[in-house]
Amino acid sequence: MLAPERWGSPQHFHELQFTKSHHELTHGQDNEGVKKFLVQVDRFYMELFAEVLEQMDAISEGAGTLLDHSMVTLGSGLGDGKDHTMNELPIIVAGSANGRIKTGRVLNCPENTPLANLWLSQAKLMGTGMKQFANSTGPLNGLLV
Repeated sequence: MLAPERWGSPQHFHELQFTKSHHELTHGQDNEGVKKFLVQVDRFYMELFAEVLEQMDAISEGAGTLLDHSMVTLGSGLGDGKDHTMNELPIIVAGSANGRIKTGRVLNCPENTPLANLWLSQAKLMGTGMKQFANSTGPLNGLLV
């Protein structure tokens, strides 16, 4: 979690100064100025994520890198913050969890696939033995090798 969204805290980063939460900004997408700024904020978050992944990939670990042996997830529980939709979620899973996650592709899930299916799949990869998580209907199809 990059910021406590529910608190509406102002965000102060190096080059970006915004006094509304990211969530509040998404409600102003009809305003071109807000939309343009929101793109800058989203780009900033993605660049931070990419930087973390690059650093992980630069750390040798066994027969690979720290990133090869990890799974790192970035995303949102909302597909569109303005309308509070909970489908077509923007989720990125990086790393291959020791070669157990298929990488380098886009996985389009069937309509109404719960996000909890991803969390369940990741919990299983961590060896929890969980059979269900929240409203999951099973492991996420197509994620694993």
